[in-house]
Amino acid sequence: MPDHRYYPEYGPIYRRRAAKGGFTPHEDSPATETRRPRPRRPLRRRSRGWMWLALALFVLIIGPVGAIYAVDLIYPNTILPGISLNGEPIGGRNRTEVIIALRQRYRAFEQQPVTLTFRDYAWQPSLTELGVTFDLERVVNSAFALGRSGDLFTRIGDLWMLWQKGIDLPLRMSVDLSQTQRYLLGIAPQIEQLPANAVLSLADARVIGQPSQPGTQLLIDATANDVLLAIQQLRPQTVAVRTRQLAPQIDDTDLVIAQQIAVNLLRSPLELVVEDQTIVWSPERIAELLQVTPVDGQLTVQVNQDRLNRAVEGLAQSIDTGTAEPRLRFSDGRVRIVAEGQPGRRLRQADAATAIADLLMQPSPITRTLVLPIDRIEPRITAATLDSLGIAELVAEGRSSFAGSAPYRITNIRAGAARMNGVLIAPGEEFSFNRQLGEVNAENGFVEGYAIIGNRTQLEWGGGVCQVSTTVFRAAFWAGLPITERHAHSFYISWYDRFGLGPNGDGQGLDAAIFTGVQDLKFVNDTGYWLLMQTSIDEQAQVLVVQLYGTRPKREVRIEGPIISNEVRAPSEPVYVDDPSLPRGTIRQTDVARNGRDISIYRIITDANGQEQRELFFTRFRPWPNIFVRGTG
Repeated sequence: MPDHRYYPEYGPIYRRRAAKGGFTPHEDSPATETRRPRPRRPLRRRSRGWMWLALALFVLIIGPVGAIYAVDLIYPNTILPGISLNGEPIGGRNRTEVIIALRQRYRAFEQQPVTLTFRDYAWQPSLTELGVTFDLERVVNSAFALGRSGDLFTRIGDLWMLWQKGIDLPLRMSVDLSQTQRYLLGIAPQIEQLPANAVLSLADARVIGQPSQPGTQLLIDATANDVLLAIQQLRPQTVAVRTRQLAPQIDDTDLVIAQQIAVNLLRSPLELVVEDQTIVWSPERIAELLQVTPVDGQLTVQVNQDRLNRAVEGLAQSIDTGTAEPRLRFSDGRVRIVAEGQPGRRLRQADAATAIADLLMQPSPITRTLVLPIDRIEPRITAATLDSLGIAELVAEGRSSFAGSAPYRITNIRAGAARMNGVLIAPGEEFSFNRQLGEVNAENGFVEGYAIIGNRTQLEWGGGVCQVSTTVFRAAFWAGLPITERHAHSFYISWYDRFGLGPNGDGQGLDAAIFTGVQDLKFVNDTGYWLLMQTSIDEQAQVLVVQLYGTRPKREVRIEGPIISNEVRAPSEPVYVDDPSLPRGTIRQTDVARNGRDISIYRIITDANGQEQRELFFTRFRPWPNIFVRGTG
C-alpha cells in the first residue's frame, strides 16, 4: 500500500487529489486515501445518440434524393410548380398545352415580326429571312427539364429555388446578325440612289439645265440594330429604315454659273473667212462643238476638241482644191499629162482648229469673225519631170460592180470617179478621199440619191459615192499601203460582193464607207515613189476599176479569211417611216431585210526579207429590217 504520508500536504498533487475526492487529509491524523470506483456512462445512452445521428443523415441525404424521385412520380408529365415563362406561370401544366398556348399568343409575331418602311415602300421579312431562331418547343422543354436534369446538386438547387421563390425563364431567341445584314443588303437597291449632279446640256443652242438631286444610302448596321431591338418585344413592330443623304458633287449653284457662261458663248454666230468665201457657223452649229464637263466639282463649258477637229476637216473638204498637180494618164508603158496643174489652196487644219477654239471661248454680243489660215499650193510636176516620178508599172487595182444601180447612183459614181482620175500622190503623202472628192454638189456633177444615213436609207447628195471609195480602198489594200482610216458599212450591201476579195474572187468584208466631214478613207504612199491613181468605168459591164501606177514595192499581199461569225437574223417586224411628201396611203419599200454578221479578214504582207505583217480588217454588219416609206401627205 502506498504511504500517503510520503506526499506533502500541499502542492499540486495534494490539491488535485483533494479536488477529485480521492482522499481528505485530517489535520490531526495522517492522511488516508479512500478509492471509489469511477462512474461509467450507461451503454443505453450511447447507442441512442448514434441513432439520432443516423436519422439526421437519412433526412439530409436520403430525403432530398427521395424528393427528387418523388417529383417525377408526383409530376410525371407536367411542368413543376414555381416555373414561369417571361413572367407567366406555367407550373403544373402539360408541355403540349403550354406550347399550344404560347403559339397562339405569339402567332402574330412569328408570322410578321417586323415591318420595314421607307417612304412609300414596305417590307415584311420573316424570322428566317432576318436570321432569327424563335423555338417555343425548345423553351418549353427547357422549362420541363428544370429540376429534372443535371447532377444531384443541380437538381436539388433547382428544387430549392422553386420551393423558395420560383424560377422565371426568358423567351430566348438566337440571331444571326450577318443574315439580318444580308437581308437589308437585298432591299438596298430599292432604297439607295446615287446623288445626281447638276447637268447642263446644249441642244440646238438652247441652254437646258437639270438641277441636282441628293442621293440616299441605307445604313445597314443602324437598321439591323433597330430590328434586333424591335423583335425583343415579341410582338409585331414597325421599323423605319435608317438612311442618310448623299450630297452631289455639283450642285445647283455650279449649274447657274455654267448656264450663264454657255448663254454668253452662244449669243452670236461665228464667221469664217477664206479669200472671197465666208462660212457662217450659227449658234446651233457652235453648240455642237461645245461640251459641258465636271472639273474639280464644277461645271465647265469648253470646246470638244475631237468634234472641232472633225468640223475643221469638213471645212478643209469645202476649201481645199485637192491636188494642184497636173492630171496624168498612164498608157502604153508611159505617163503623160492630160490636164495642166492649177495653183490651189489648202487649209492649215491644226492652226485653224486652235484659232477657232480660242474664238469660240470669247463671248461677244456681236458676230465673231476669223480669217482662216491657208497655204497656197503650186504645181511641182511638169512635163520635164515626168520621168523622175517612178511611174512605170501597175502596182495594184481594185474593182467593184454597180450592176442594177439606179440612174442617180450611176451619175454619182461617174462624178466621184472623175474626181479621182489622174490624181498624183507624192511619196510619204497621206491621201484623203474626202479632200480629193471636194464638195458633193451640183457644181461637181453630183445629184441627190439614196444613201445610208443613220439606220435607214434616205435622199442625200452623192448617194452611191461609197462605190468609189470602196474601189479606191481595194486598190490601196492590194498595194499593201498603210490604211490609216477606213470605215466599213453598217449594213450588208450586195453590190460590194462582186470582186470583193480581189484575186480571191467574190466575197464580203472589203468595203469602205465615207461621209463628208465625218468618215473618211485615208492611206499613205509608202512606196518611195509617186503614185498615179487612174479610174475607168466599163459602162456595158457596169464595173468600176481603180488602178494605182508607180514602182511596185518588193512585197507580196495575201489574205486570210473572210472569217464569218456572230450571225444575227434580220428583224421580222418591218419599219414604217412617215413621209409627208408622198400622198396619204402610198407605201413604198426602200430597204430589204438583211442578216447581221461579223467578218474578219487578215491582210498578210510579206516583205523582201520574208518578214510577215498581219493586219485585221474587221466589219460588223448589223441586222437590217424591211423598211417602208408611208405617205402621210
